[in-house]
Amino acid sequence: MLIEIMSFITIIFIALCLISIAVSYFWAKRQNAIYPKTMENVQDYTFFFQSIVDSDGKTSGVEALLRKFDTKTGKWIFPDDIDKFTLREVIFLLHKSFIKTKHPSSFLAINISLKQFADPRYEYFIRWVKGECYPMELRIEFNMQGYSEVNWLKKIRIKKNLKLSRELNVAVILEKIQPSKAYYKKVKWLLNDIHGVKVPLSNFHKKTDNEWLEMNMGDWSRLIRKKNKKIDITEVENEDDLLLADKLEIDNRQGYLIDRPHSE
Repeated sequence: MLIEIMSFITIIFIALCLISIAVSYFWAKRQNAIYPKTMENVQDYTFFFQSIVDSDGKTSGVEALLRKFDTKTGKWIFPDDIDKFTLREVIFLLHKSFIKTKHPSSFLAINISLKQFADPRYEYFIRWVKGECYPMELRIEFNMQGYSEVNWLKKIRIKKNLKLSRELNVAVILEKIQPSKAYYKKVKWLLNDIHGVKVPLSNFHKKTDNEWLEMNMGDWSRLIRKKNKKIDITEVENEDDLLLADKLEIDNRQGYLIDRPHSE
């Protein structure tokens, strides 16, 4: 009798496990989870790569930049539909690009949207990329453009994924920094938990001599250094930009003067 009862319980347990696996499988597919699938028009998208250098001018990393083929001009351009991509689709395109190239740099930087960063499947994404780009370290970059504020639920997810990133030794960079106090107030809640910031120099170039920047490059540099965080710059296009980077002891530099995005 006891054996029959134990056998019955075992059968029920196995059945529940199979049901759970099936439900998880179909839920993952429906929710655009990280599940292999060929994207529609995937041949129109790829990743280009751009080198990043340190203060000594040595290559310290490389950034993967998403590009879309424009059939009208016959050129690869920055896609205007980047927010529609799921982490699954980013993985597919990265895998497609990694087949062609392996960079021996110290880190690989990948830009994702705030929506992607708050995705519950973020952990699986960074674990996959870490394995794929090894022995390079991984950096994740995101920005706050298009968000006047972030709701409490998304903040919880972002905080959770920032903590997870630190545990997995993944550096998270807040990019597209702006020179206004309103922007600083918007991102202040993030600054203690990120690895650093990336400043686009075009946002800090005065258009006229009378233009006033509420928070200039020096202000951001002092603010970030006080928090023991890193500060990088992008859009370096001339020698004056490099001189400013040296003056402010910027950690990493990126831009057309250093390297142009290229596919391999």
